[in-house]
Amino acid sequence: MPERPLARLGRATWGRTSLRVKLTFGYALIFSMCVLLGAVGVYLTARTTLLNSLDATLRETASVAQASIETTGNQMSFAPKLQPAGDLSIELLSPSGRVLQSVGPSFQTRALPLVPGLDSTEERRVLTLDVGGGRLLRVSRPSDTLTEVNETLGRILVVGSLLVILVACAAGYFLADRALRPVDEVVRTARRIAHGGQYLDRVPQAPGTDEDEMARLTGTVNLMLDRLWATIDRDKEFARIAAHELRTPLTAIKGRLDLALERPRDNETYQKTLSVMRSRVNALVRLSEGLLELARSDAPLNLVSVELGGVALGVAEHQRDAFLEANKRPELDVEESWVLAELPGAAQVIQNLLENALKYGGPRVRLRVGGGQLEIQDSGPGPEQAQWARLVKPFERGSALQSVPGSGLGLALVVALATRWNAELTPDWKEAGFSVRLHWTQKHTLAG
Repeated sequence: MPERPLARLGRATWGRTSLRVKLTFGYALIFSMCVLLGAVGVYLTARTTLLNSLDATLRETASVAQASIETTGNQMSFAPKLQPAGDLSIELLSPSGRVLQSVGPSFQTRALPLVPGLDSTEERRVLTLDVGGGRLLRVSRPSDTLTEVNETLGRILVVGSLLVILVACAAGYFLADRALRPVDEVVRTARRIAHGGQYLDRVPQAPGTDEDEMARLTGTVNLMLDRLWATIDRDKEFARIAAHELRTPLTAIKGRLDLALERPRDNETYQKTLSVMRSRVNALVRLSEGLLELARSDAPLNLVSVELGGVALGVAEHQRDAFLEANKRPELDVEESWVLAELPGAAQVIQNLLENALKYGGPRVRLRVGGGQLEIQDSGPGPEQAQWARLVKPFERGSALQSVPGSGLGLALVVALATRWNAELTPDWKEAGFSVRLHWTQKHTLAG
């Protein structure tokens, strides 16, 4: 069945309505229903109570009147002492409904059925009793006062309910507005950042503890902005340093080319120039690969169960020729150890640490795996302890190491991956040599 245009228009209008108005409307609708139901309940309760009070008065009067009936032969009459109070009227009726005797004010009304029980007319409330001998006792009282009270109460409840609903709507909108102000601040701050790039702007912290939703919202948004700015700042610094590191070998290559093309050279000179340029290009390739690996450390996390011992043995076997060329003796102490990590990131971490030990360490290198940790020890003194915080940053290298090939990205990549895996890289300086230990916390360590 096709949707009606009026329904589509209503839904579109509702969709453009602000959240404040929607919250106020929903609150007002629920509150109005509650108020109206309460008003109807009060009205019906009051009406029933007043009517029951009037009926009780009629029954008490009928009881007194019935006790005052005197019988002489076939004739019945009220005792002279029977005097009803106020506007009560008492009548003794024949079986046909003819009034035999009345006490109190008389009244004219429509013919009522001659049936015992309570009945009402537009003007009076009537109680009819069978007193025997075919006679009926009728007690009545005007109901106009009751009707007037009910009408007055109804008007008061209607007007009062409308006023209460209007006040509640205003209060609801006020509360919704105050509750959503932190959201407005979040929106305005996000727009400033999106349009103006003002990444240092922060949302005013909403008052309250962590139990308060708006306090949690503003705090979480500010934490997100802090991390966003840290990421942007880190990326800017990374791009600046990467450009600087790339410019140096590119400048050297360009200089070699310009020098070679300045005038004709013999084949031996060209061969030597090409050899130097090839080494420079290889350095650029290694630098590019290191940059790519470091950039991948910000990719979405995909932890898997990794048997660290098997990965370490594979990397050590791959590095065997490098150990032989460096005339160093590797020692392996490997046990089965399962951790949460990423592949091939785990192999890259072990390879980078082993390469550092080969380049900068002593003649003896020991690789140990077990208990959810990886440790590489060498007999060399290691870097200066005061320089460690700088060395774990990209493109940073130790002093007096510029002649050793390297880009300064290996240790930075290890730290970045360890942070992703909730592992910690810890250096240790001892008399026997230098060691680095990569340790996984217990909750991330898996049994094989």
